[in-house]
Amino acid sequence: MAQESPLERAVNLARAKRYAEAREALTGVAEPSDGTRRIAFHRLKAAVASGLGDNSQAADEMRLALAIAPKDAGLLMATAAAELQAERLDDALHHVRSAGNTALAQALTGDIYEKRGDYVNAANAYRAAVSLAPESEQYRLALALELVQHQTFEPARQVLQQAAPAFPKSARIRTLLGIAHYAMGHVEEAQASLADAMAVDPTLAPAYTYLARIALEAAGAPLPRTIKVLCLRDGPVCHALQSRAGDSSAISRLKQDPPDSAIARCELGRAYDAAGNQAEARTEMEICVSLEPLPANHFRLGRIYERLGLTELAHTEMEKRNAAAARLNDEVSRRESAVQAFRYLTAK
Repeated sequence: MAQESPLERAVNLARAKRYAEAREALTGVAEPSDGTRRIAFHRLKAAVASGLGDNSQAADEMRLALAIAPKDAGLLMATAAAELQAERLDDALHHVRSAGNTALAQALTGDIYEKRGDYVNAANAYRAAVSLAPESEQYRLALALELVQHQTFEPARQVLQQAAPAFPKSARIRTLLGIAHYAMGHVEEAQASLADAMAVDPTLAPAYTYLARIALEAAGAPLPRTIKVLCLRDGPVCHALQSRAGDSSAISRLKQDPPDSAIARCELGRAYDAAGNQAEARTEMEICVSLEPLPANHFRLGRIYERLGLTELAHTEMEKRNAAAARLNDEVSRRESAVQAFRYLTAK
């Protein structure tokens, strides 16, 4: 059997994702003289550099490959992608624009604009990708996700509502649609979309996570279908929702849930409080707050202290609630400033 050359060894090591060894194997290997092999050589070095997290070198190697065939659309796209990773955004935009008006090029353009913080042009590029390849799920998702991330929920809902019938087996589209609905205050529609997502793919963790969160945060009783779907996965969530739906036997099941389950402890505190059992409510809500110090949980514990006549503790708890709420509001404000600019530019 012929001995493996250093270049062949580097190729095989890179395919096995053993990038450090691949780089070592390439040490001292001369650039081939043939143009096609020279391109492959620099692409290999770019892949190795990228695998080692050296995005700058990866972009340099791709530019060397592109110099050999500067009009090659595939090389232009690969170079732009490498430059995006290296945050050479102007170069990336220049090269992707030279690659032709394809859906893939428009999607990469959207990624570049998103990285630059230019959300309007990012959304427009993703829209162009959808128009060029309406049969592709990934471009619909990219557009909708861009809109959702920057809180332009109604346009996102429209995109996803149109996409859902076209992609009946897409749990991701239904999950994102549920998120958009919930952000707009459409709680029942959100639960229905997320339940649809879980019906399509019961293993999709985000669909379950968002559905559980929405159901637990909702003021009213959960929908029967929501309870049925969530009870297939998680004991404490199931028992909490059954309790809110009026199942008196759910309390005993919540007591048997793990003692470090914030969902179980918080729900027991709520249930005891609603039943007028303030002593038990206090015990459970104190554990709840220690496990999950959310503003709503601090508020509930403060109200329980008030009912027990513990004025000083109630005051302290409300201060903690206000501080927790302020932290959340600061995060929302930072996001909203970008969103308002996005909405203003879109309206022009």
